[in-house]
Amino acid sequence: MTTDPFENSETLSAWTSDVLVQRGIQEVAKWRMLEYWMQVELYRAVEAGHAGGWRYLGEYEQPYYTKIPRSGRKYNTKWVDMVLAELNLDSPGRVVWIELKDVGRSEHTLEPNLKGLGRDLAALYTLNPIKTKEIWMNPPPHAVDKGRQEEWNFCASALDVDDHLIAQIVIVPQVMVNEVGGQFVSHNWLDSFEKRATVESTKHGIHIAQTDRGGFSTFALVAPLPKDSG
Repeated sequence: MTTDPFENSETLSAWTSDVLVQRGIQEVAKWRMLEYWMQVELYRAVEAGHAGGWRYLGEYEQPYYTKIPRSGRKYNTKWVDMVLAELNLDSPGRVVWIELKDVGRSEHTLEPNLKGLGRDLAALYTLNPIKTKEIWMNPPPHAVDKGRQEEWNFCASALDVDDHLIAQIVIVPQVMVNEVGGQFVSHNWLDSFEKRATVESTKHGIHIAQTDRGGFSTFALVAPLPKDSG
């Protein structure tokens, strides 16, 4: 399990499924906070060297500047679940920003949750690395996390790289996917994104891949951050 998970959406979906199955997703399937469990297990896999040259950038969720925050938000700052850097943390080849989601167990809330994923993707799609670095170097009052300034100062130089990727990883109980279909998941997710980001489907080139394993379907996407984002 040392290939590059972020080569494309298919490799990311398959790699995530492998990690979660090996770490016992079947045994914790009834736990209603799988998003946090998934975050820990993917962190473990990355730090154990099972994600090629990628390493965790920082010690926790990280703030970023986006042109399109969630509706009703006062500030343009959001927090992302994982940030990984390739090769050297102080001077990486690439950086990837990752959102994780467990959509729950109810068919009644599946569609609203998928639309929420689209809005989160719109925020990632308009992430601005330059303004994010400014937040890390000089956190505004709404983004201050006491005790992390040294970490952010060290990691900030990594954001100068030219190649940034954005990614989302979502797990859905396979029984739900069997009932509504994988296309239902992808369509609602991308449709919400396109409306929120006001971008046409032929322009963004984002593709969602699906892997079925261990009683869950893992949907994942990875794409280059647009150069003119934010």
